[in-house]
Amino acid sequence: MEKFLINVAFHYFLTKRVKGKQISNRPRLIWGVTPILNFKYWNDAMKAIGYSSESFMSGYYGSINKRSDFDFYFDQVPVPFFLKVVRKLLPRYRSLARIHLLFFIASKSDIIHTTYDGLIWADTKFWREELEFYRKAQLKFVVLPYGSDYQMYSKLYNKSWHHALLMNYPEGVKREKVIREKIDYFVEHADCIMAGFQFDQIARWDILPYAVYPMNTDLWKPKIKYNNADGKNGAVKVYHTPNHRGAKGTEFLVKAVEELQAEGLLVELCLLEKMQNDKVREILFLDADILVEQLILGFALSALEGMATGLPVISNLEEDENQIKVFRRFSYLNECPIFSSNPEKIKSSLRRLITQPELRKQLGESGVKYVEKYHSYKAMGEIFGAIYDRIWYGKEVDLLNFFNPNDKESFNNRYPFIEHPLQRKD
Repeated sequence: MEKFLINVAFHYFLTKRVKGKQISNRPRLIWGVTPILNFKYWNDAMKAIGYSSESFMSGYYGSINKRSDFDFYFDQVPVPFFLKVVRKLLPRYRSLARIHLLFFIASKSDIIHTTYDGLIWADTKFWREELEFYRKAQLKFVVLPYGSDYQMYSKLYNKSWHHALLMNYPEGVKREKVIREKIDYFVEHADCIMAGFQFDQIARWDILPYAVYPMNTDLWKPKIKYNNADGKNGAVKVYHTPNHRGAKGTEFLVKAVEELQAEGLLVELCLLEKMQNDKVREILFLDADILVEQLILGFALSALEGMATGLPVISNLEEDENQIKVFRRFSYLNECPIFSSNPEKIKSSLRRLITQPELRKQLGESGVKYVEKYHSYKAMGEIFGAIYDRIWYGKEVDLLNFFNPNDKESFNNRYPFIEHPLQRKD
């Protein structure tokens, strides 16, 4: 009965979609429905360059985000009278209660940007039928992975990362079957898939950024004045933003700072946890000297926020050479000015940055350039513009080599090379 009613509704909505489909020079964009901050920034970036773009979320994470970060929520879409009746008559058919949200997406967009989680019916047995509905409605899919939507623990090559995930996200291990099914669906049917830096289990990607996190460089202003303290003539403040300590390697950082303090170095460790993003931005600009992002594997949005602020950032870009190397060879990671470290080296890495204020400044200034080149709204416009050229306008665009440093026409080579201060020969 439920499936029959869903099929009837699909037929009705598809008819309305065809009749009401807009024809415009630029596609209409929608982002959702997992409320990650990246979607806010991507949405803002595309609006800023003239696209009709909206974010549509299931909810928001109140500890770090605000409701105003996103445009629309499930509870803001009016429920038709007939669905209110269905809810009362057939309360166990909860998928039917959300069916109007599918048409909300189909009627307001041409390109859907989502994660491997899926959309409105992501947590129901009808997730596949929903995605098929959008395809029949001639919408395009761009898949933007963020982490827990695609990580299958048993398939992870890096077992330290596997262990860290078990510490902080133990429930994730129970989702492997559905994650595998959704990955397989999108690998076959998505119009564009971006790589994620931890992508052992995914057979396909169409464009290879290491981390395509967007940054509003008008908001994240770089430091004007740097602290000249070297741990002897004054204190150096080390900041860390561990919403999930195990995954970030926080215990190793705490121990390293305690040992450096015992040796007599003037260093302070400041932890920012469960804090609104605008408050984090203010504190990093005014008070921080070093940002330690994560020590187990890779980096995420917090590292970009630190670099945009002009801070030297420590993160782990060496632990898993099998996964890092592809981004050095075929993408832009060789330009990334992060000070790479790991749990075993963090103490010596901190000592070097604490005692060398000029190196902190050099890394911070290079980080600002890196964010502007690869993560600014201008960069997002070029990256997504190339994607739309291929999937919407049908142009021949070589997305796989879009960031290839060996290609003279690549995005990388259209702008000045960013030299890592630790790799300078002078």
